[in-house]
Amino acid sequence: MKLQAKLIVAFSIIVLLMGISQSLFLQSRIESTFQNYLEQHNVGFTERMKQSMELYYEETGSWENVQELLFSIDSSEAQGQGMMMRGMSMNMGMSNVDYLLLDTNGTVIADTEGTRIGMSGSELKGNTQALIVNGKKRGTLVLQQLALQDLEKQFLRSSNTAIFISGLIAAAMAVLFSIWIARKISKPLRNLLIAIKRIASGEKGDEIKITTKDEFSELGEAFNDMSHKLERNEEVRRSLVADVAHELRTPLTILQGKLESIQEGAIKPTEEVVLELTDEVYRLNRLVSDLQQLSLAEAGKLLLNKQPVELKPLIDRVCGYLQLLADEKKITLKYEEIPTECVLEMDADRITQVIVNLIGNALRHTPEQGVVEVVAQEQDLSTIIQVRDTGQGIPEDVLPFIFDRFYKRDSSRSRHEGGTGLGLSIAKGFVEAHGGSITVESERNMGTVFTIKLPKKKN
Repeated sequence: MKLQAKLIVAFSIIVLLMGISQSLFLQSRIESTFQNYLEQHNVGFTERMKQSMELYYEETGSWENVQELLFSIDSSEAQGQGMMMRGMSMNMGMSNVDYLLLDTNGTVIADTEGTRIGMSGSELKGNTQALIVNGKKRGTLVLQQLALQDLEKQFLRSSNTAIFISGLIAAAMAVLFSIWIARKISKPLRNLLIAIKRIASGEKGDEIKITTKDEFSELGEAFNDMSHKLERNEEVRRSLVADVAHELRTPLTILQGKLESIQEGAIKPTEEVVLELTDEVYRLNRLVSDLQQLSLAEAGKLLLNKQPVELKPLIDRVCGYLQLLADEKKITLKYEEIPTECVLEMDADRITQVIVNLIGNALRHTPEQGVVEVVAQEQDLSTIIQVRDTGQGIPEDVLPFIFDRFYKRDSSRSRHEGGTGLGLSIAKGFVEAHGGSITVESERNMGTVFTIKLPKKKN
């Protein structure tokens, strides 16, 4: 059963149960209230009946003709009998009660039906009222509650019918409302399900629009974000496969061509040729190793040999290695502004590779008489390392992609000059594996600044 049908059935059952329980409750309350009303009314009427009978006995001195005058009188006759009769004439309106008059011996001497005169009233059940005249008991008035008559039954039936009809109307409206609510709730889910099936089948996932401001809206936004990331990851995957295939094809093609030429005798396997082949093998091995390291870093599975390391000796050592390259290009390499007592918890080999990569790139893209500077400063919870250069800068449209795999700022450079395009991607992966971050700022013809932020050693 679909969600919409389940919601409609659930809402309908709830409404019907509430309607039935409410109808039963109202019916019970109406009957109880109506019965209480009749009882209270009978109590009041009985009291007036008692007073009238006592007055009758006080005026006549006996119960003679009481059946004809008080229990069988109609309203017109009662009006002619004076005050005493007017009080008694109300008995005619009491259709659901039966009155009996007993003498002092307990014998019925009058009743509203006129059929029990002369019978013993000792076993009669009902509300009894002693009739006291001049301080003496002159008889007993007995009130017996009868079954409801047609008028009372009609009133209760009308009330129950009204409750039943109103319950049906309320149930019908509730069912219609539940259908509307169920459709409104299930519509975003249906749209989401269609979009999920589209993505599962390999199609491009379009955004779903949910106008409500509730959890469904948050679900739609999360799905759209997931869809964009999946699309982006798929593009990255296809690009990675293409780039890896391209990077691997070049050294493999060179190796295959040279080896085939040697086999055919077109090229002699001299020491120079063997060195060229070995260089291509090394290049291919380095590419595979870089890809492996990058994959581990991005998956969060890169093993780090973290130890307390002083930052200044590490940077001094790296800059010392690269000083010769800076001198050859007539570039000033500065690295004096490094805190002397800065200790970081890090994998020295990984961070060394990052700094070598950044300084090497800076030296490669800085013209003669330029400056490459490495500075560091300590903050409360982290240490900032910056590599600055006065090179040509990075175009603004290139900055968002500078850390992407196989991305090369200068596509005109040869693969031997430009490398594989994995250096900055690996640097970013290594820094993030340490819990840090790396960013870049650049301005054309003004230089570039790479900023590494590493967390401090925890005491």
